[in-house]
Amino acid sequence: MRAPRDGREARLGSDAAPTVGAHPVWDASAPLRRRVEVTTTPLGDGLELTVLTPDDPVGLVVLFDGERWLEHGIDDAWGRHEGPPRAVVLVPSGPWERRHALLPHPVVVAAHVQDDVLPRLDPALLALPRTVAGQSYGGLAAAAIATLRPDLAPTAIVQSGSFHFRADEPPRHPRGVMGDLGLLLADRRTAATLVLQAGTGEADVLDMAERFLPVVRAAGARVTLEAYEGGHDMGWWTHGLFDAFDQLDAP
Repeated sequence: MRAPRDGREARLGSDAAPTVGAHPVWDASAPLRRRVEVTTTPLGDGLELTVLTPDDPVGLVVLFDGERWLEHGIDDAWGRHEGPPRAVVLVPSGPWERRHALLPHPVVVAAHVQDDVLPRLDPALLALPRTVAGQSYGGLAAAAIATLRPDLAPTAIVQSGSFHFRADEPPRHPRGVMGDLGLLLADRRTAATLVLQAGTGEADVLDMAERFLPVVRAAGARVTLEAYEGGHDMGWWTHGLFDAFDQLDAP
């Protein structure tokens, strides 16, 4: 089921047809459409921020798990995208322990973006409209920043978001119990724009996204939800990310 392109909300049911097809940016034989400058800057703890900057960018993307995206060749894919040029800062997560202590905690990850990531960027990029994106814990982080800290980024692409996460519990499978962010939003208002995506092969994650959608919508967000054929992996995240940008750019 394709999320509607006119700003209306969509809810997926059990009979929803998944999205299929590869995004053309990953076709290595396709020509580059724009030049993308790749720069790095130390972040600390042996990690680096990587910034992809096209000519005359009109937006800035904060993308979590940046080292994984670099391994998949996002720098070339960024140069093949037909949409409006955006700069992207690839934020590394580092080892599992660091990722777990950072991404699913709204206050912690927002402070990291505010104090560690953004100040290292070219000031000209900071004046651009921002989007935040991530997968799994990174998806939860993206949703939390857009809904709770719109000053950092009011728009989020959320792939396989860990909406079941609760800070006071050990890691668990998403079994239909809403996590901290959904509970917080029950008493909050937000003007965020969220593009939610989940895989048909990660049924509990898709179920949690369906449960989270009406919560964040009731809080005031513009939100869509789209299912993809696949599991909890980069197999469809790579394509869904660029589908989400196409959706956001559609009139």
